[in-house]
Amino acid sequence: MSIKVSPERMQQIEKIEYGLNGDIGGLPRTTYYTPDGRVIRAIPSIREYVVKDKDGKVSGKGIRDANLDRGWLLSPPSVRKLPCRWCDRWHDTPEEVDACHHQQSTLVDGEAVKAKQKEVNEVVALKNEVAELRAMLSKFMEAKGNVRQVFQPETNEPTQVPGEARG
Repeated sequence: MSIKVSPERMQQIEKIEYGLNGDIGGLPRTTYYTPDGRVIRAIPSIREYVVKDKDGKVSGKGIRDANLDRGWLLSPPSVRKLPCRWCDRWHDTPEEVDACHHQQSTLVDGEAVKAKQKEVNEVVALKNEVAELRAMLSKFMEAKGNVRQVFQPETNEPTQVPGEARG
C-alpha cells in the first residue's frame, strides 16, 4: 500500500530531515532524480566495468553505479524532460514523444502483420497436408476396391502381433 503525499507536505517532511534520514537499517540508500524531476531512493547497483581496445587488451577499468545507466541523476535536473510511456525513457520535446509513439506503433503494427502472415502460412500448409493425405487415402481405397476390406478383417478372430504370446 502506498500513501500519496502532496509536494507541500513532502517539503515539510524534508525540512525536519525525517524523509531523507529515515533509514533504520539494511543497505544504505542513495537519492536519485529522474530527468522529469521525480525523487527515487534506491540501493546503489555497483558494478565493475572493463574497457578494452580493438585488440582486446584492457585499457581501463573501474566501478560504476548501474542506476545511472537507467537515466537517473545524482542531482535534481535543471531542465526537466518529458517522460515517454512508449519507450520508458525521457524526451526533450512533445514532438519527440509523438515521434517515439509513432515509431513504436509502426513497429507493433509491422510485427502484428508478420504474425498474421505466419499464421495464414501455417494454415495453408496444414490445408495442403490434409489435401495430400485425403488424396493418398482415396487412391488407397480405390486400389483396394471395397472399403470394408481395407478397414475390417474378414474374420472376427483377434490378430496376433509378432513376438507377443497369447495367454
